Amino acid sequence: MGFMVQKRLFIIFSIFFMIQLGWAQNKDQSNTDPRYIIDPETGRLSMVIRVWGEVKQPGVQMVPSDADLISLLSYVGGPTDKAKLSNVRIIRFNKTEGEERIIIADIAKFLETGDDKYIPKIYPNDTIIVKGTVWKILSTATPYINLLVTLINGYYLYTRSTT
Repeated sequence: MGFMVQKRLFIIFSIFFMIQLGWAQNKDQSNTDPRYIIDPETGRLSMVIRVWGEVKQPGVQMVPSDADLISLLSYVGGPTDKAKLSNVRIIRFNKTEGEERIIIADIAKFLETGDDKYIPKIYPNDTIIVKGTVWKILSTATPYINLLVTLINGYYLYTRSTT
């Protein structure tokens, strides 16, 4: 008789354990803000970073938790040739006490000196913005300037021939 009671208790506890396990796996995490997560592809402790601007693959990236700004730029394919590396902005999503919300990194100075004091630490949910140079603005605007000059020239030739 004692064996049957133990068997029933074992079955009841097993069912209870499986139900608890199912609840834990299906827990709604839509409102949580995980700072670090396990990357399902690599199994490594990772963090999510947003990269905007003059990099080859901008967007949301999952990078290892020990990534620095230089390795992060490598993960996104590196800066484009129009990137202004002396003024890379890091916007902290989870700002800590005594820390600025916007941090400026001078990667050009780091590449020149090799001194890592120019490279700030990266934290989960940071947004990295790599701005473009003046040449980027000019090269983007050149087709429009050419079109405007062509239209003005056409208008000038039209008015000159009609008078």
